[in-house]
Amino acid sequence: MNRQSEALNKEYFQALGSTRASVRMLSLAWAGLFVLSIDLTHVYFFIKEQFTVDPFSNVPFLFLCLLLLLMLGCQIMSFSKTFIYKHQLFSTAMLFVLINGIHLSLVLMDYILTILTNEVLKNSLIYSLLYWLSSIGLFMGLIVYNASWLKKQLRKGFSEKRTTANYIAFSSVYSKPSLWIILGVTLLGGGLASLSGYYLQAFGIVSNIVFTSAFSRLIVEVGYLLYLRSKDKTYWEEVPKEGRSQFFLKALDFKKAKHRLTIEVVLFLTLAVCLKLLNIDAENSPSWLIGTIRIFGYSILLDTTISFIYYQIKKEEIESK
Repeated sequence: MNRQSEALNKEYFQALGSTRASVRMLSLAWAGLFVLSIDLTHVYFFIKEQFTVDPFSNVPFLFLCLLLLLMLGCQIMSFSKTFIYKHQLFSTAMLFVLINGIHLSLVLMDYILTILTNEVLKNSLIYSLLYWLSSIGLFMGLIVYNASWLKKQLRKGFSEKRTTANYIAFSSVYSKPSLWIILGVTLLGGGLASLSGYYLQAFGIVSNIVFTSAFSRLIVEVGYLLYLRSKDKTYWEEVPKEGRSQFFLKALDFKKAKHRLTIEVVLFLTLAVCLKLLNIDAENSPSWLIGTIRIFGYSILLDTTISFIYYQIKKEEIESK
């Protein structure tokens, strides 16, 4: 690797670290939380009915619950810009976990669409094994392929076109259409449950391939960026001016909160609609699900109250000057 290649590679990964793999991306953990919460509801009843055991004694289910908590931790961390920029190595590691978690959540959603919505496939474990073995095989194959691709790119150096593409992709992720696409894909998955025949299974398989293909390269790149940041702080992001003196309540600014609260309310109502479509009510719901819904609702009220109070305090301070 010559000096020119090293310079191009450094420029590329610095751009990656400030765009698609920025610690700010932890704020998108809500998307993974939403998808995984719906997935867990399906998996809970599947384990309870199929294996007639307590789901909380099932290791894969407990792993998914742990993943949900890690995603929640990522979302909470994103509220404190000071913390995530000060501890960028830890934040990047959490981002790496989050990306893998979102990918797994989407693959699990496709599993539900492909297997659990069909009584014939659902009642035979061989189909579940085939799905997960093929998914793991596809994922590992793509990881090996993208790792080889990365080594090739490092030898010759990343082009300026690829470096610029990071900024374009980053601006697209934070655009309103992209956020609605994330929500729309999840809702589409739930709406497709009414399809007959094997159209639903075909959709699940195709979307699984698409999601795995899209996430595998990002996982490899973020993993390598994590390695670079552990070796050299020049790959760390510069702290933005608004993040230098920011504390936790600053993330609850009313102007920003109105967008976040809108998303929270939409997610809450969407979750309620999905539970209604699945004929899940208070009588046949586990206590943990009822508790989670209540906590979600109370959290929205608390977020609204704190944001409004902080907004009023700022308003009084401005008027008193």
